[in-house]
Amino acid sequence: MDLDPMSVLFLLFGLAAVAVVVGFIVIALIQVLREPLLPPALRMCWVIVLIALPILGTLVWFVFGQSINERILSAI
Repeated sequence: MDLDPMSVLFLLFGLAAVAVVVGFIVIALIQVLREPLLPPALRMCWVIVLIALPILGTLVWFVFGQSINERILSAI
């Protein structure tokens, strides 16, 4: 089976994109698990969100995570 160069290029870009997305998800999970001020219940909620909605949850964590956590912790 002979692959043309364009197919190989698309395959490599696709694999690179998947690797980047998986890397961001893993980084977000590690940050959530290492966040020292998060109560266990909130930490578990973040983990569930990151696992159930990996791409959307990761974006929410990186964009809004710190401000959401600060707001919740100030209300406690």
